[in-house]
Amino acid sequence: MSFKSKSHEICSFKQLRKLNYIYPMKTIFKTATLVALLVVGIACKTNKYSFVNDYPVKSLPLVDSTNFSNHVEGKLLNKQEQALLKLPSIFEDQLNNEKAKIGISYLPKISDNFQSLVYYFYPNNTEVISILVNYDKDFTIINSQILAYDEITDGILKTTSKLDKNSIELTEYVSDNPSTLHFKILDNGDIIRE
Repeated sequence: MSFKSKSHEICSFKQLRKLNYIYPMKTIFKTATLVALLVVGIACKTNKYSFVNDYPVKSLPLVDSTNFSNHVEGKLLNKQEQALLKLPSIFEDQLNNEKAKIGISYLPKISDNFQSLVYYFYPNNTEVISILVNYDKDFTIINSQILAYDEITDGILKTTSKLDKNSIELTEYVSDNPSTLHFKILDNGDIIRE
């Protein structure tokens, strides 16, 4: 096969090869494909936590009173997402219980220095827990704190929290007798009891 103009043959593929027109085109195509694969690979790697952005961001202050009466179970985290968010290090063997369920409730906007997520966790059919977890920019856990707890077996213990930019005021109700605990959220995301 050759390329022809109206009056004469321009050049054949054999001649193009000799002139190195086809080989550079193949090299350019291979290079472009490699670059595209690298870009997609890097994008996938840097966006492995992108699913977190699907959850609502909540401004502070807010009250977390998660309990069986007001909580609606949302999308549950799969085992891969749980491991990615390092949740087994917080909940240990509880996540292996076949009745255990965990999902992200919301993202409180506490600081630009670290990322905060609030999870709901059902260790079984009779307990629900709301827990704040602070992560650094690489999603390494800095610290965590229970915000709310409810159990329906005995109905003896219940907790709620007021969450603010630098503090947590946790109120425990043991047989309807409230007691309050105060926690400070440091600039680095650590949480300490006052």
